[in-house]
Amino acid sequence: MRILLVEDDELIGELLVKSLTSQHYTVDFAKDGEEGWNFAELYTYDLILLDLILPKLDGISFCRQLRASGNQTPVLLLTSQDTSITKVAGLDAGADDYVAKPFDFQELLARIRALLRRGGSALPPLLEWNNLRLDPSTCEVACDGKLLHLTPKEYGLLELFLRNSHRIFSCSALIDQLWSFEEPPTEDTVRSHIKGLRQKLKAAGVVEDPIDTVYGIGYRLKPVQSGREEELNLEKVADAIANPVENEVRQVWKDVVEKIEARVAVIEQASHKLLQNKVSEEILSKAKVEAHKLAGSLGMFGSDEGSQIAQEIESLLDNGKKLKASGRKHLGQVVEALHQELENLKSGYKTEPSVVDAKADDRPLVLVIDKDQELVRESRSQSSEAIAPGQLTQARVMIVDDDPQILTALQTLLSAWGIKVYTLAHSQGFLEAMALAEPELLILKMEMPSTSGIELCQIARQEPQWAGLPILFLTNRHDTLTRQQIFIAGADDYISKPIVEPELIGRILNRLEHNRWLQNLAEIDTLTLVANRRKSTQELNHYLQWCHTHQQTMSFAVVELDGLKQINYNYGHEVGDRILSQLGELLRQMFHSQDVVGRWGGTEFILGMAGITKGEGVRRLGELLKTFRQIEFITTSNQSFHATFSAAVVEYPQDGDTLEALYQAADIVLNQAKTSGRDRVLSS
Repeated sequence: MRILLVEDDELIGELLVKSLTSQHYTVDFAKDGEEGWNFAELYTYDLILLDLILPKLDGISFCRQLRASGNQTPVLLLTSQDTSITKVAGLDAGADDYVAKPFDFQELLARIRALLRRGGSALPPLLEWNNLRLDPSTCEVACDGKLLHLTPKEYGLLELFLRNSHRIFSCSALIDQLWSFEEPPTEDTVRSHIKGLRQKLKAAGVVEDPIDTVYGIGYRLKPVQSGREEELNLEKVADAIANPVENEVRQVWKDVVEKIEARVAVIEQASHKLLQNKVSEEILSKAKVEAHKLAGSLGMFGSDEGSQIAQEIESLLDNGKKLKASGRKHLGQVVEALHQELENLKSGYKTEPSVVDAKADDRPLVLVIDKDQELVRESRSQSSEAIAPGQLTQARVMIVDDDPQILTALQTLLSAWGIKVYTLAHSQGFLEAMALAEPELLILKMEMPSTSGIELCQIARQEPQWAGLPILFLTNRHDTLTRQQIFIAGADDYISKPIVEPELIGRILNRLEHNRWLQNLAEIDTLTLVANRRKSTQELNHYLQWCHTHQQTMSFAVVELDGLKQINYNYGHEVGDRILSQLGELLRQMFHSQDVVGRWGGTEFILGMAGITKGEGVRRLGELLKTFRQIEFITTSNQSFHATFSAAVVEYPQDGDTLEALYQAADIVLNQAKTSGRDRVLSS
């Protein structure tokens, strides 16, 4: 398999090249978008790993250019801008998936394998089960050489099961995989398709039914070899030696540590010059670039805390000479923290890992709560408890179990599926641990000393924050009374020991998928795919707090589509919805990933741009309006017309120091734009 890596940070690039080469991939490495594009034109690749922010040609433009040329090579975006707007922009441009920096190598490798399995290579492999054969290159299914005639949905179901032989799919997961957003079927419809597929396979002479029903969960591919399922061997998993990638990371660290030190030195120089009021724009610009690169690279070497510190430095340097004295002093303190984190990281890499160290693989994040402060300090040197704000690319699961062997085994197993695992070996400090980890799913052992899993479940359900959190139990008991206790306490499901790996993974993934689907419904406006009022209000208030703390400005804008009521009357609501959807898409594409974009209802959209003056806000919205005017909309009767919007821009704290005050100020300006003839952008 041949992979093109386009990454301007040579530290991350070198680390990825070594790691991927150790996994038997052939890797071409380009250090800017233009060089990467030349590679893509010359050679055929199975996958492209593409950084979002690149010199000469950025990742979004690269993606659009690639797709416009007809090249359908799978693209995996690497981004340090972990926001929904960035992700949507990347996917809309044609990327197939994304990974946020700093990323876990196991997750990255898993996502690469997943994309390659989707058929990105020129000659997809045959998929076989007993005497059944599916050829993805021709989309043909045969039994003993005789072709079967399947409907598109039956073919899709069979291919999905054959490609994911160890996964259990719920009906909702099958709908997500095989049906579009516009045509979601009921679960009964899914079952009917599976029934039809089974009947056709049986009639064709397939040896036995390849689709196994896992009652209460969903469906999976039946193992070819009959017999008792292999149970999760806890001792075997716990004693596994660390992945070879860890050794590659350690070797690369030796090669790049001096470069990292040089980057920190550049940042320290800029900070000192700022304090002396003698800094040049060139030094500031260089320091910002180095901070951005450190934010991506430090996490690759196990320092999530260092990545977060570098991100904060990059944010502070964005303001440059505008930083006030207090801000410059704070920058100096943060830079000192970065220097100390680098020293800690260097100390950690001086000791070669032993076999015991390898067993305690820290790829999953481990949360340690213990009265023994020395133990806590020791544990903190091996793992990072930091969670990047809003980072949802990786599912977070917390496990409470007093058996360290179980914890180690589950950490290793779940991390291989791209899940970040937080563990707690006792019930003490349970709520504090929950607050730190912010899990998307909680796994509890039922019987534990001091406080049982049942009691912990009840405690969690009494907290508003965790009232809707999916909770699974691990238990040795199988009786009816135990099941009743589990569900009365508020749990969603339970898993009986001994743990069967496919069942455990299936239940966890199904719960996470369902929970994220609900979360997406609760946060995204389904017509325009921007944040809804509740979500965008939360983000705006967060931005206002940040601006207050760092003494920064923020532009707030209200955008209103002109004449929607008349458009609906003349051409129908479907056309009106299409215009709203198009405006939402433009807002997502043309505004930066760190900007807040939301729809507050009807024709009204809002924008929050931290660190931006209202003059710059007017300019950016003017460009948006110019682009929007040029879009031609076609009605069902083949009539064409153009649409416009009106917008008002105000500034924090000049026009208001709360969201409500800013909105009221913007509303006054918006009315002025309307009375002046609409189709314009005004500021206070």
